Amino acid sequence: MIGALAATLGSTRLHAQTITLADPGELTPRVEEWRDLKFGLMMHWGLYSVAGGVWKGKNIEGYNEQIMHRAKIPWSEYLTLTNGFTAEKFDPDFIARLAREAGMRHVIITSKHHEGFNVWHTRLSDFNTVDATPFGKDAIKLLADACARQGMKFGLYYSLIDWHYPGATPMSDHNSDLITPALEEYTVGQLHELLTGYGPLCEIWFDMSKPTLQQSQRFANLVRALQPNCMVSGRIFNGQEDFLVCGDNEVPTHWFAGAWESPVTVYHDTWGYRSWQKRDDLAGKIREKIRDVAFVTARGGNYLLNIGPGPDGTIEPFEVDLLRGIGQWMRTHGEAIYGAEPEPDLALTFGYAAARPGRVYLFVRDLPQDNLLKIPNWQAALPRACALGEFSAGLECAQVGSELTIKLPPDKVDPNLTVVAVDYAGPRPFLPTNLRRLGAGERVSLGVTNSLPWHRIAGQDYYSQSKYVMARQWNVLPSATGEWTLTVNRAAGGPPACYVVLAGDLSVPVVFSTGAESRDCGRITLTGGEVSRIVLRSVSRNQALDDKLADIQLIP
Repeated sequence: MIGALAATLGSTRLHAQTITLADPGELTPRVEEWRDLKFGLMMHWGLYSVAGGVWKGKNIEGYNEQIMHRAKIPWSEYLTLTNGFTAEKFDPDFIARLAREAGMRHVIITSKHHEGFNVWHTRLSDFNTVDATPFGKDAIKLLADACARQGMKFGLYYSLIDWHYPGATPMSDHNSDLITPALEEYTVGQLHELLTGYGPLCEIWFDMSKPTLQQSQRFANLVRALQPNCMVSGRIFNGQEDFLVCGDNEVPTHWFAGAWESPVTVYHDTWGYRSWQKRDDLAGKIREKIRDVAFVTARGGNYLLNIGPGPDGTIEPFEVDLLRGIGQWMRTHGEAIYGAEPEPDLALTFGYAAARPGRVYLFVRDLPQDNLLKIPNWQAALPRACALGEFSAGLECAQVGSELTIKLPPDKVDPNLTVVAVDYAGPRPFLPTNLRRLGAGERVSLGVTNSLPWHRIAGQDYYSQSKYVMARQWNVLPSATGEWTLTVNRAAGGPPACYVVLAGDLSVPVVFSTGAESRDCGRITLTGGEVSRIVLRSVSRNQALDDKLADIQLIP
């Protein structure tokens, strides 16, 4: 699947050539099952919810889940918050149903945030909901069971730093703290409890700290040993993840290689409940989040939307209405989210696209002034098109040359996000937008500027991790079948490196030293009238392509 970077080469004759950019293990059924979740609910709930963003009558700015640090609250005072964690209105079945109504497929809750308070009955500390609060119950167990009853997948957030544990690194301003040997053992014990006591988990959402490679490996391997189908988040760091995690509230414009997720909260200023949070413009917030969901999933990612219950366990009415508003749109547009795959080869001026066999979905982010949606390089007969949802109706289509136009009248526009379904018969109906046509016997240079870059994220902690290009992709369409010699050319000044060239059945390692060099990768046969994809990628997903690549040349 393209979103997981098993990139199928489209063509005018549906040429079924496949190049896989994923590393071994990245295209397993468990990864594909996780990618199919698409849209989920995250909840931050802890003692910080009792504070509600207020300390000693003063509103505290910033993430409320870190209010202890932001307000410099001593432990003797912070611990009094346990008395306010009553959760008397906590209704896990309502939460699971609400998530399902929103069109979500999984629920993630904080089992332990940085404050170290445990929302389950851990045997390793009495600082938990059962032993330390009036609630007196295991919230994780209650929610896990409710999700099972509602047919929802369930997962857990787990902070790798712990301000309460006496053997941990003291609280810092950055949360990228080293994991002491004592905290490492405590973490392993707690993970064992969570992975063996709460049924199947779809993911463990690790967060923060600055683990060593060995610690990241140990935690990730423990998850895989105890629950082989449970996915490990990117904030395990050191390249040990099963899926990448974007920055907080980031809705990226990059194409990513492999499984990835965008975590976003309702209000970007906080993840935990804040009593004085401004809650207004419900319609605008519904529209914003619908567009986030659509954009992320259309680029092959999963979207995780966070809410923060109050200390009594209730969900703010504004957030309930928000989730139901998203769900209303999902009920009529969900087919464009679930079961649809990204279309990175189709660049559109008005929005973006996803597809399934026989149908392309056009997400109309910006309606053109003339109300005409233009799809370049259309190669098929005139299709049937309609707008999904309550505005569904047949739309007028026309074709001039290779450009398909679809007229979208103002009365057919969805106020949140219009999705136009375009039905076709036969092979893939369009050519890639970034296509290089190749004449018989023509020599061509494929440079960085006309490539499609595929990205990864890596680092040892939240602040050192960075996005980098792991692979570059080119699409070529020869007018006639022929043979070309493929060479990779690199400028001087780069570090020693080893890459792999993928083209058809060709898979050739390319080794460079530090000078300006050219590498002959052999002869390839390109079939006339068929789109072929050429890819240069790093040997490992954790290695970047450097910026010294000059071009790839096809020499007749």
